[in-house]
Amino acid sequence: MVKTMTYMITLLFLAGCSGKHSDAFQRYSENDLEFEAVNPFFPRFEFSEVWGLGYFGDPGSDRVIQDRMAAYRDSEGPFFIRLNRKQKELGAAYQLRSSIDGFTDSITFRDPSSPIKVGDTYHIWYSRTWGTPPVGQAKGSQGSYQELKNRWERIYSWDYVSIWHATSKDGYHWEEQGLALEPGPTGSYDDRCVFTPDILVDNGKYYLYYQVAKSPHVYKDGPHHIAMAWADSPGGPWHKSEEPVLYSTGVSGEFDGRKVHDPCLIKKGGRYWLYYKGDGDHANRTQFGLPFYIGWGVAIADNPEGPFVRSELNPVVCGGHEVVIFPYMSGVGAMLRQGPELHTIQYAEDGLNFRIVSHLMDVPLAGNFFRAGNFRDIDEYPAGLPEWGLAHDHRFGSQETHIIRFDLIYSRFGD
Repeated sequence: MVKTMTYMITLLFLAGCSGKHSDAFQRYSENDLEFEAVNPFFPRFEFSEVWGLGYFGDPGSDRVIQDRMAAYRDSEGPFFIRLNRKQKELGAAYQLRSSIDGFTDSITFRDPSSPIKVGDTYHIWYSRTWGTPPVGQAKGSQGSYQELKNRWERIYSWDYVSIWHATSKDGYHWEEQGLALEPGPTGSYDDRCVFTPDILVDNGKYYLYYQVAKSPHVYKDGPHHIAMAWADSPGGPWHKSEEPVLYSTGVSGEFDGRKVHDPCLIKKGGRYWLYYKGDGDHANRTQFGLPFYIGWGVAIADNPEGPFVRSELNPVVCGGHEVVIFPYMSGVGAMLRQGPELHTIQYAEDGLNFRIVSHLMDVPLAGNFFRAGNFRDIDEYPAGLPEWGLAHDHRFGSQETHIIRFDLIYSRFGD
């Protein structure tokens, strides 16, 4: 994004008039960041609960919600909360989630895929696990998923995970359709966890890309890889790849040496761009000789099945935690919530060289955006800015997560 020519001429004129500027003004004059009034990459997030994916309450009969709604509707009273404008009661449920009932406390719903729409129905896939509260690395089970089946002791709340499928007519009320993928037999590359899925639709087929782990398992050591499964319909059946489509490198001192996860897909230039998070050797967390903790890479293939080849420019994003990628115009946007450039939106026209275009507040956890038009090639069909998506969140005092919705409001400064 480039400031208008008139504005740049004004800055050059001012610079010529005086040699004295503050460091803050100097930084502003030298970068592409703009004020909210003219910056398209400056959304406000409105959050709401969704029904059926961890929250099963009735906001219409919940006294706590209705009391707050009455205050909200009072034109002479204070606005206690900012409510999602489309589903105000579910917006209130999100704001009051630590004070109301209707949540499941023994099941984790997390890491929703990009929502897609097929006919009149929205579809998502997500990580799901259940059991007694997590017990930590030292006490957690080390057997495989199939070996222990519902008798496991989870190390953390995203342990012994399978991938489930849900549908919705409105994007707020969801119905679980059941298990889509579960870990394979003992000894297979995915015998402990399949999780953090994302979806790709291409040539009439559906492709799930997801993180895999096997037992025995030490979280910080991994290894974690990315696998793929395909189906002819959103409801499956799903056919797994014989091996992962992207492996961690296994090299100490590389940002993706131990784990690759959180896949997110873009189709661009007739090719398939798989963005992923990398995590390296915790005893040697470096990249190119510099201290480095978490980063995103991209691997590109000519076919959805691969082979995927890493970009020589990796890592293309420094920091970020969960990969949150979206198409915009013919480029790629990224939303970061951790790292040295945390709480930013970044943009790369070429999909590789990202630059900061705005700073954010309230970044959703593990968010993914609804893919309008599903996954058309953005070089042929430039994309608009995303309008809504799904993420996960916690209630106060709970280790389990549930899925929520966020809507993006691109208001002008002062609105």
